Amino acid sequence: FTLACIKMGRSDLAQKAVNLAEKRLCEDRWPEYYDTRNGKFIGKQSRLMQTWTIAGFLTSKMLLKNPEKASLLFWEEDFEILQNCVCMLNKTGRRKCSRFAARSKILV
Repeated sequence: FTLACIKMGRSDLAQKAVNLAEKRLCEDRWPEYYDTRNGKFIGKQSRLMQTWTIAGFLTSKMLLKNPEKASLLFWEEDFEILQNCVCMLNKTGRRKCSRFAARSKILV
């Protein structure tokens, strides 16, 4: 989430999420996930003391402190490669796939 926020220029939204997580995660013993739409309850099948939860939290804090490090984890999409992949997966492989048709099937 933090990486996506940084990429979209919304570090403030990521900071808000990290601040909320900082208040709750330690107190809730680092659960695997929360239930309900608002994330008010620890999930019924949620395991506690999850290292990936702690790692994700620490990574988010590091990325917000050093946003330039985010570029190590994402890169700009190469639409030419994506176009070729979409065209090869298209059932009608005989006709040439247009750039517009390929781009319309790619979710960015």
